[in-house]
Amino acid sequence: MKHKILALGVTLICMLSLAACGNSIQYNTVAGSRYDENVFSKDGLMQYAQTIEDSYFETMYLQGITPENFEEQLEDSFDESTYDVFYAGYKNWYDAIDELGFQSKETIAEDISVKDLTYYVNKDGELMVDATIQGTGSNAHTAVLEYSLDRKGVPTLISVNVNHTLGEKLRSAGLNTLLGMGMAFTVLIIIALVISAFPLINKITEKKPESAKEIAQKSMDNVTSQIAEKEELSDDAELIAVISAAIAAYEGSSSAGGDGFVVRSVRKVGKASNWKKA
Repeated sequence: MKHKILALGVTLICMLSLAACGNSIQYNTVAGSRYDENVFSKDGLMQYAQTIEDSYFETMYLQGITPENFEEQLEDSFDESTYDVFYAGYKNWYDAIDELGFQSKETIAEDISVKDLTYYVNKDGELMVDATIQGTGSNAHTAVLEYSLDRKGVPTLISVNVNHTLGEKLRSAGLNTLLGMGMAFTVLIIIALVISAFPLINKITEKKPESAKEIAQKSMDNVTSQIAEKEELSDDAELIAVISAAIAAYEGSSSAGGDGFVVRSVRKVGKASNWKKA
C-alpha cells in the first residue's frame, strides 16, 4: 500500500513539473515559436523600439501633433490596421512626456531615449516587447514602451506606462481614496438635504388650515342666510293671507256666484310688484 501511494505521489509531481515547464515563459528568445529568430532578434527589436520612440513619437511632438488633432493630421499616414495602434501609443507617450523629462524641444532627441528591452512570446503565441524609456530632465521617470508584433512585423499593440515610485503610488492612491470619499460624502449630504426639505415641501403644498376667525365668519354667514330665507317665506305667507282676506271680503259684498276664489300660491317676479296668477 505504501509503495502505491509513493508511486502515485511521484507521478503527480512529474505531471505538475511537466505542466510548469510547458507554461514557462522564456525571455529574450523566440525559439520554439512561430517567429523567425534571425528576424526577431534583440538588436532588431531594439531598433524597432527606437524607431517608434524617436522617428514617430518625438517627430510628431515636434510637428505639433496632439491626440486632439492626430486624426486630422495623420489619418492618411497609417492604414486601418495600424492607425488605432499608433494613436493609442502616441496618446500614452504624449500624456507621459512631462514625467519622462527633457530639457527642451531642441534637445528632446538626446534627452529621451530607449535604454534597454526585454522580449518574450506569451501564452497566446504573441511576441511582446518591453522597452525602457528614460529622460534626462529634472524629476525624470523611466517608462515602459510595450509593443507587440505579428509574424510580419506589423505592430498590434503600442502603449507607454510611466514607472512611479512606491511613495508616488501611495500618494496617488491616497488622493483617489480622498476624492472617492469626498464624492460619497457630498452625495450623502445632498440626499440628507433633500430628505430634510420634505416637511417644508409638504407645508407648501398642503392647504392652509382655517383660523378661528374665519370659521366664526362662515358660521355667521350661514346663520344670516338661513334667517333671510325664513323671513322671505314668512313674507310670502303674510301676503297670501292679506290677498285671500281681500278677495273673501269682495265676494261677501258682491252678488258674484261660484265657489269662490282660492289662492294656491304666490310667486314673486320682481321688485316692481308684478304678480302673476298661478
